Amino acid sequence: MRVTIKDIARKTGLSVSTVSLVLNNKPHRISDQTRQKILDTAREMNYHPNQLAVGLIKKKTNTIGLIIPDITNGFFAEISKGAEVACQKQGYSMILCNSNDNPKKDIDYTNVLLERGVDGIIFVMAVNSTHNKAAECYELLRHFDKPVVLVDRIVKELPLLSVSSDNEQGGYLAAKHLLKLGHRRIGCITGPMGSQSSKQRLFGYIRAIQEFSVPFRSELVAEGDYHADSGYRLSQHLLEEGATAILACNDMMSYGVYRAARQQNLKIPEDLSVVGFDDVTFSEMLEVPLTTVAQPAYQMGSEAVNTLLGVISGEEAERESLVFQPELMIRKSSAPPKKTIEEEA
Repeated sequence: MRVTIKDIARKTGLSVSTVSLVLNNKPHRISDQTRQKILDTAREMNYHPNQLAVGLIKKKTNTIGLIIPDITNGFFAEISKGAEVACQKQGYSMILCNSNDNPKKDIDYTNVLLERGVDGIIFVMAVNSTHNKAAECYELLRHFDKPVVLVDRIVKELPLLSVSSDNEQGGYLAAKHLLKLGHRRIGCITGPMGSQSSKQRLFGYIRAIQEFSVPFRSELVAEGDYHADSGYRLSQHLLEEGATAILACNDMMSYGVYRAARQQNLKIPEDLSVVGFDDVTFSEMLEVPLTTVAQPAYQMGSEAVNTLLGVISGEEAERESLVFQPELMIRKSSAPPKKTIEEEA
């Protein structure tokens, strides 16, 4: 059972109010000898203050909430790790919520975190959240006067601070890499097109093919959901359309592309080049290491905490949204198309 102030008062033979003044570091005229007796007894009894009760008094709990869409995705796991370490460094605790990409859970978890009295929330929205759902969460937080920082998935219509990477530039770098290798029929598996980041990655792909004077072919673009199964299913369609390379707009969908290629006895990269997006840890450990666009997920999580705590401490006017620049990590899953190799031979 939790040791209370009453327990310490009983053991020391002092009043509850005297013990409370010392343990809560309130102004008092208590002698140093009595004060030390209370502190020693509290230490011996392993006393820890009830943070929820303290929070109700101080209107601050030193706790923040983090809502992410998929804890099994290494990208969001890295964001969580960066956020947790940043919290610990600044004396904060973090409550982690996993929405399973369900917009309703975004709302439910927002309510749960508000009930727990968090000082603010870091929010990676469910991928199929509509702007209405995002606005509903925002209004809820605004009503309770709680700050929020969006990470990765941004809604430009909402006046919120955010931490993200340049998704359009990432899509551009990935497609340009394949074009420079000689590919001209490049399939693109996007995320859900209701998501701003999905649109931006597609825009980057389109910008690159236009730069190389390659006509846009709608049959080479398929809308996925950022999960491996959609990468597997949609890559089969893109292969039927003659794609020699596939840009999957996150690494999880790339793994689905690998699975489809294996089932069709296609070798990567000899028969099919694959480029992902995120650069989660496992991508470098694949049998054929994945060429992918790296986002600094750990740093994004850390900076999201720094931004949120800055707002909580009253530095809102000094804070700005952060946009990190992505980096293309070239590995062994991308190579010139077979026809180009044969023509050069």
